[in-house]
Amino acid sequence: MNQPDEPPPFLGTWKRVYTAVLIYVAVLISILYLFSAATAP
Repeated sequence: MNQPDEPPPFLGTWKRVYTAVLIYVAVLISILYLFSAATAP
């Protein structure tokens, strides 16, 4: 019962999905860090 992985619902390949998620997380961390630094007393 060796079934191949299904393709992801968007971006075509799992590698692209993982890359997009990593980029999203990096951008989110950067934005939150900048917001934190700008609002620090």
